[in-house]
Amino acid sequence: MFTKWKEQELYQDLNARLILIGIVSSMGALGFGFDNGWWGSALGLSQFQYKYGSYNPSTKKWAIPSNRTSVGTGTGSAGIILGCILAPFVTTILGRKKSFLILSALMVVGVVLEATALTSFWQLVVGRIIVYSGIGLASNLVPMYQSECAPPRVRGAYLALYSFFTSLGSFLSTLTVFLSRSRSDQWQYRVVILCQLFVPLVYVSAYVFIPESPRYLVYQGRLDEAERVMRTLYNHTENISEEVQLLRLQVEEQQELHKAASVMDCFKGTNLRRTICAMGVQILQQAQGVSFIQNFIVVFMQQLGFSDSLRSNVLVTGCGFAVHIITFITFDKMGRRLSLIVGACGLAAMMLGVGGTTAKGVQNLSTSAQNGCVAMLVLWYCIYGITWGPGPWVVAAEVGTGQLRERTLFLASMGSFVTSVPINFVNPYVQKAISGSVTFIYGGFSLIAIAFIWFVLPETKGRSLEELDEMFQAKLSTREFKLYVCTGLGARITKLEAGAEDEENIEKAGNFHEEKA
Repeated sequence: MFTKWKEQELYQDLNARLILIGIVSSMGALGFGFDNGWWGSALGLSQFQYKYGSYNPSTKKWAIPSNRTSVGTGTGSAGIILGCILAPFVTTILGRKKSFLILSALMVVGVVLEATALTSFWQLVVGRIIVYSGIGLASNLVPMYQSECAPPRVRGAYLALYSFFTSLGSFLSTLTVFLSRSRSDQWQYRVVILCQLFVPLVYVSAYVFIPESPRYLVYQGRLDEAERVMRTLYNHTENISEEVQLLRLQVEEQQELHKAASVMDCFKGTNLRRTICAMGVQILQQAQGVSFIQNFIVVFMQQLGFSDSLRSNVLVTGCGFAVHIITFITFDKMGRRLSLIVGACGLAAMMLGVGGTTAKGVQNLSTSAQNGCVAMLVLWYCIYGITWGPGPWVVAAEVGTGQLRERTLFLASMGSFVTSVPINFVNPYVQKAISGSVTFIYGGFSLIAIAFIWFVLPETKGRSLEELDEMFQAKLSTREFKLYVCTGLGARITKLEAGAEDEENIEKAGNFHEEKA
């Protein structure tokens, strides 16, 4: 068994330092999941409802009004959009590494405001906006940094870390809220908020161990630094010097073929197709209902009649987190297209199943029907965790060309979070009006996602970022990507990154370098 494991690409291409920086860089994703999780769970806490809600004489209970639920949830998305707008400027001017410090500063300020909002709901909202602006920066920075550091054969597994830690953060926060629910004081939920300070603490503590992205260094012409970083990251170091030169030549080639520097360039020529792929998967990730699950699942289960909806929420998020481990294998084995198509089919089935069960109302559901709905929501989150959770981040980080990677990711994450804004603002009202039938809407978007992946998204697994440049520029059809044989600089870079001894290609690279000189 150990011999077979040594033959696996994960064993051959990953090492302790790559794993370490992958975990450290993913702390921004942990913060994202944590803040989402505590908010969605806190909406069901009695102390939170008493502090920020209003008394309903008919039910004799305190509750958060729909308008405050809508504002509190939706403004988080507004903060993410602000962070996405800042991201291309911060990551380009300061570099990937220093951007982690900006992310940390935003989270510290936001968490302090959230935790000290003793009486003011609007202070809590402002704190969420600032925290989520850091999360918006992280949603661009983390996948980009990881895609530029990872070897191509395991890039899918490496980028799955973002979704894995988002799910972990969501599970930890819902679990902490559940364990603190017996408290009757103001610390019932504030302890969860303060736990988010763990994220900036890790970034600051581990800052000296985080290298700058080697591809960013190449883009900046800092070739010696790029070579030193790559020698510490990659297991196959025998051809690092040649690889750095090929990366430099590829950058020069891209600049000669089509100079691109602005957001508008993302919509020109072959870049338009890349942008559609990146934005499409991110928009459809939100449209299939993840914001509904993360933010409104507790309220939804209370509508179903569950007396202990917080416990059920822990079950949903816990199962969703547990299955994320599978994604470290599936995306590089099954590929991006198959994983996302199978995932969308499963997500559609679960949401439509819940809608069908609750179509006649949720007031008189039998116990078996209630349990069936929770089971389908658990399965939905599990399927999401191994497919559409990591998938859009993997795709969005891969498809952009080197000159526009920051801006492509900006547009992709903007598409995702702009989609989440109307969902977060409108869902409380729609859910109140039509109850369980709201899941029909999300199931319908899963059917649209199947068509989008089938007709639009090409297969990108196992290719270097530079190979993908060649393939998009060749204007291949969606189904030609999988079997296409690259012959340019990207193919040589892929072989060198895999440790292949290819003297002919190295010689060609040297000849090309001499011709350029």
